[in-house]
Amino acid sequence: MPHTDDCPCGRSQLFTFDGTDKIVIDRQVFKHLLGLVCQSTDILANARHREIFLESLDTYLTEATALDDSDCFRASLLLDAYYEYVPASLVLLSHVLDEAYELMRGLKHD
Repeated sequence: MPHTDDCPCGRSQLFTFDGTDKIVIDRQVFKHLLGLVCQSTDILANARHREIFLESLDTYLTEATALDDSDCFRASLLLDAYYEYVPASLVLLSHVLDEAYELMRGLKHD
């Protein structure tokens, strides 16, 4: 038999409402969610900073007159290898945010 929200037996012990302006979340769940949000922020900041640096360096190398074409070509190949970090880190960011979303969704439906 399903329990209603006003029945103490039907409430989640991890996520309950305490009045209209507050929610109560288990400390362990809160720490896990906070860790996921912090990890997401770090991943995004690192990827963005790396992307900005690589774009600036690539622009400099393509416009540099002191370097001959073969040096610029080799530098561009090296930069291409570093560019692979950004998409991989964005995939990791997606997984971390998906985990946080599923955790919050699970709390909401408990």
